[in-house]
Amino acid sequence: MVKVYSINDCPWCDKVKKYLKSKGIAYEECNLEESDEAREACVRLTGDTAVPVVTVNDADYVLGFDKAKIDAMLGL
Repeated sequence: MVKVYSINDCPWCDKVKKYLKSKGIAYEECNLEESDEAREACVRLTGDTAVPVVTVNDADYVLGFDKAKIDAMLGL
């Protein structure tokens, strides 16, 4: 399960989501501004609320829009 932790009006969050869509990767968006649960989950995962965060099975994660790291984590 791929999740993207994001906030509203974040250009880097939008780039991550568009990139995953372009690669055919389904993901669940977890908006930190709209969900206390999403914000708490992001802090548990990364220790911070910086976004975007892409995670697979709430284990490995990539902070920011780093194509190479995202591809490596997803095995692309």
